Amino acid sequence: MARMIGKKLVTLACAAGILACGACFLPPLPQHQPPPPAILIDLQGIQSIHVEATNISPSRHLDPDDLAGEAARAINAQSGKAGVSAHAGKEQGDADAVLQITVVNEDVELNPQVTPRGSRGANFYIKDSATLTRRNGVVLWRETEVRNLIFREISEAAGGEVWKDPAQMNGLDSVLGYKLVFRMFHVR
Repeated sequence: MARMIGKKLVTLACAAGILACGACFLPPLPQHQPPPPAILIDLQGIQSIHVEATNISPSRHLDPDDLAGEAARAINAQSGKAGVSAHAGKEQGDADAVLQITVVNEDVELNPQVTPRGSRGANFYIKDSATLTRRNGVVLWRETEVRNLIFREISEAAGGEVWKDPAQMNGLDSVLGYKLVFRMFHVR
């Protein structure tokens, strides 16, 4: 009987040791973030990109200067290890490349149903064209008349005047700039 109790105590001590040293008291394993997608265009020799935007849509709701600024921020956020920075403004300065964005068309489709919170969905359709060109005139990337869908939830108080309400427009150019730059860097 004493022998049986001894074996049980040894087993219990081993189990406690295993739990104490390994299973319970080790720090959690680090969470590994997946690496960002690879940049698929050749940015060799480019350290700075000047971003320009124009709006030639019939309605001209989006401010081109705001869109250029948001696209420049998106480049700075997404360029990662490429070492590329971007800026927007009237002067190109000594930029190695220029990203020219043209808003071709702007449209919105309102969901007819109002939610209990007093809002409704709105699908913004913005068609743009863009070209990234080196200082020497070589085109690195181009897309023509891409239709972007951007969903926003808008207040019922805005009614059909969503384009005229700055609170409803807040961030629309940011989403458009981010989508465009993502396609430029990461999609073939």
